[in-house]
Amino acid sequence: MGSSYMGQYLEVDLTSRHSYICETDADKLELFLGGKGLGFAVLAERALYSDPYASETPLILAAGPLTGTKAPTSVRSALITKSPLFGGALDSHVGGSLGPKIKSAGYDYIVIAGRASKPLVLRITSDNVEFIPGDVLWGKGVFEVEGQLRNAFPGSSVLSIGPAGENLVRYANIGNDLYRKCGRGGAGAVMGSKQLKAIVIDGGNKIEYFDPKLFEVLNVELVRDVIAHPARQKRYEQGTLMWIRLGQEVGRFLPTRNFQDCQFDEYENLTSENVARELDWQHTGCEGCILRCAKHAAWDGKELEGPEYESAAFLGPNCGVGDVKTVAEANWLCDDLGLDTISCGVTASFAMECFEKGLLGDAAGLNLRFGNGKSLLKLIPVIAHRNGLGDILAEGTRRAAENIGKGSARFAMNTAGLELSGVNPKGCLSAGLALATSDFASHTRLWTATDEMQGRLALDDTLPLYVRSGQDKVNLRNSLIVCDFLMFGLGRLLPLLRAATGMEKTESDALQVGERIANLARMFNCANGRSAQDDTLPDRFFEEPMTAGLLEGQLLTRELFDTLVQQYYRARGWDTDGRPTNRKLEELGLKRL
Repeated sequence: MGSSYMGQYLEVDLTSRHSYICETDADKLELFLGGKGLGFAVLAERALYSDPYASETPLILAAGPLTGTKAPTSVRSALITKSPLFGGALDSHVGGSLGPKIKSAGYDYIVIAGRASKPLVLRITSDNVEFIPGDVLWGKGVFEVEGQLRNAFPGSSVLSIGPAGENLVRYANIGNDLYRKCGRGGAGAVMGSKQLKAIVIDGGNKIEYFDPKLFEVLNVELVRDVIAHPARQKRYEQGTLMWIRLGQEVGRFLPTRNFQDCQFDEYENLTSENVARELDWQHTGCEGCILRCAKHAAWDGKELEGPEYESAAFLGPNCGVGDVKTVAEANWLCDDLGLDTISCGVTASFAMECFEKGLLGDAAGLNLRFGNGKSLLKLIPVIAHRNGLGDILAEGTRRAAENIGKGSARFAMNTAGLELSGVNPKGCLSAGLALATSDFASHTRLWTATDEMQGRLALDDTLPLYVRSGQDKVNLRNSLIVCDFLMFGLGRLLPLLRAATGMEKTESDALQVGERIANLARMFNCANGRSAQDDTLPDRFFEEPMTAGLLEGQLLTRELFDTLVQQYYRARGWDTDGRPTNRKLEELGLKRL
């Protein structure tokens, strides 16, 4: 019988320009399934103590067992490396066509290490690996590069970096299929350090199934139920920007003016309804996806998919900017230059607060006041090219605050070096706990805002258990890999996994995969400087009253937050310093790193 696993992976050495095909380790698949979990296992073997920019630090492109199958949202793939922004294990997930192309090229995952002596384009197909000179593309933006390569290699999936990645901006991203992004944590800078301008992937291999008839039956039922689900219709109509209105009117946790506030007077300009009119939205989505949650925008001769909620929130209200075309332009600049819109937006809002508090002098004449959209548009290229003040801000808020000093660390809005995302924790305590305890502080680790907004959470010892369990479930989904927006859980996914691969996983087995990943990530991050002292929030959240949610109108004390974190540690089976115990590692079949 067949399997949706390809049974092999590709090793690429950019230094020697050699490549090798190796057999996929079946034991790793049993423990980690694929995607994030498999990538973290490989990263822990290769780069535990290496610098993110060291030649031996790998870029890992990983598919999951469901990637490229007919299952809804299964086009996704994971990029794993070591973050130059926060120093720990990084996984960044992307839709588009990359995941299916990894499989069609014949691989479960691809490991790229080494450093090219000159800029390169790496082309991977079913039967060949090519090292193509990339000098003529170096310095160009993502849209131009991907346009040229898609024309040169029709039907291929293209990954590329912009000038931000070339200049090692610590939150540089990697573009894919023009509008998809491996966004958070600086993977684009790792790619730039290797002088790897782009990766082109294509192939002709077909995915096989352990039980193709059963898979077809299960999948037809799932597709039918997804299409009929009310959440699918809402995402189709409004996209992720629905959270601008929800964050303002219902949750009251819309990040505003560098997290100082949770309400934005001009929010209506950035709602789905207004953006659809102003930017002539057309429904689109990832390759073959039935959710169609993405929106193609067009204005003033420019095109974009988006803005998505996170990009709009952090380049918009969090910078005090309410003009929809300015926010879209900022998003477009970040995408073309290769910058994470979230970290760039939060870093810009940090600079604005510094400027308004008199900590940046004249800021090279940029007039970085909240609400000054023109200055925001000028600042983004300055960061990408590391010019003047941009060289400081390209380091991210933690390092920038260390450079600027004068108490600016108080409003450098990061946890353990990564800029906060999602919602303002001043209006959503559960989000703050999830951000502080996850492997890195991103909303992609666990979205708690809906449950707290709808009154389904309590401020007691069940909250840390809820966060731990939710993180494990997301780890599992990111290893299968399916989209966060797929509205069905393990009861529907595990039968698909069995039909695709033959793997028999109970729900308990599957959740232990997610828990195993969390513990592996924690060991890796602790080995690279993460400690219990990092599992917290910026000072602002302990000095200003909460505006909504579980602690509405009250002050979040450090004592309460530390208690929640310690309860979380106990729920994880970690010691009081936040390190996995030997007993827990033995239970999960892990060796201490």
